[in-house]
Amino acid sequence: MPPRPRPKAVPSTDYTPSTLPADHHLVRLGGPQGSNQFATEIEGEPELVDMPARVRRTAFAARGSFAIVQLYPKVDDRVAGEIVHIVTGAEVKAWRKVGEWPKKFDEAMAAEQARPSAQREANEEEDSDASLPENTNRRVVHAEPSSDEESDGE
Repeated sequence: MPPRPRPKAVPSTDYTPSTLPADHHLVRLGGPQGSNQFATEIEGEPELVDMPARVRRTAFAARGSFAIVQLYPKVDDRVAGEIVHIVTGAEVKAWRKVGEWPKKFDEAMAAEQARPSAQREANEEEDSDASLPENTNRRVVHAEPSSDEESDGE
């Protein structure tokens, strides 16, 4: 049996949001668009960014994750740049503690966290058992009091 592969360490970045080079941007990833590309918003414009294999093998990116994106020189291309680093939760906490975390992401996260709680309350009302139809795949067993309990009560 071959040896178990070791997990790959996520490479750290020496950048903070205030020390990013001019062609790098901190973005929040939107939904995956196929072919390892993600929708995102860079400077208010919807853009498509590519996730190279070196990042894909070491980090997991999902909708709502934060990433550092390096932009390509402006050409009329569909893909605007590539992801160079997926920002981890520990990095976000450290940047918040130091005061480096951009306020626009805090506001967006607060609005997103408030929205699911309202949706959750609406779903709980919809998911009550009274609204569910009876399961026809199971035999209905009506529990009647046993004869022992009836005789004890007399």
